[in-house]
Amino acid sequence: MFKIYKFYPKNFNVKQYWEDRYAQEHIAGRDAADFKTQGFWPLLQQQLTKEGAYLDAGCGIGGWVSFLHEEGYNVAGIDEAARVVRALTEYNPDLQLKIAPITRIPYSDQSFDGVLAIGTLEYLEDELALALKEVHRVLKPGGTLFLEVPVANILRKLFYLPLKQLQYRVYKTLRYHPNFAHYLWDPASITHALTQAGFTVETVAAHDLPAADGHYGLYVDWRIFRGGSPYHLNPMGRIVKALANAISPWVASTGMVVVAKKVKT
Repeated sequence: MFKIYKFYPKNFNVKQYWEDRYAQEHIAGRDAADFKTQGFWPLLQQQLTKEGAYLDAGCGIGGWVSFLHEEGYNVAGIDEAARVVRALTEYNPDLQLKIAPITRIPYSDQSFDGVLAIGTLEYLEDELALALKEVHRVLKPGGTLFLEVPVANILRKLFYLPLKQLQYRVYKTLRYHPNFAHYLWDPASITHALTQAGFTVETVAAHDLPAADGHYGLYVDWRIFRGGSPYHLNPMGRIVKALANAISPWVASTGMVVVAKKVKT
């Protein structure tokens, strides 16, 4: 796995920035049914039953926990961003939400049939093993972990990561302070981590935004591919996306989804 760093202004509070941003962007006023358009929804749906109990660990702005609740699933959510959790609770008092990180899940052993960690694990600097241990603890034997993380795809390995390493060295020389941003994984590294934590990996699949002109990774990584609205590509970006996907979805995929099962003992 690869650590990605960002260089913020002096005394910039990264945690506060994201909590403020999430508090402004929570799911209120959005159509949660849009989550059905996510490319991995059919795969996720195969793992869910209306009789099961599920946890959205790191529920963020509340999209998945709200959507699954509306679909009739028994789902709870946790996030350490207190303002976001309170805003979601005010928006829908029926949601089962608690303020907590995935590294300290406030539920007893074997409480859930499944845990979702969508866009969560990549932000845990040096705490992946602890988070997976907690997920393993609260899952029932044979329970499912469904996760989504950003991937070190071929384009990133060839171009993006070398440029980020160069940026890191230059900024360190200029005495800027690096702040951990997130991890990038390849399929082998995430599979190894899950196996070490007591899971068997059943599925690993590339994932990106479903719209033909949308691409989170190309938009965020490369300014030259950005269109007029967030995560939409300009004509050059759309050509790169089309060419990459014609070769393999792993060439430019932003992330990967993984289905893993807690080993029965």
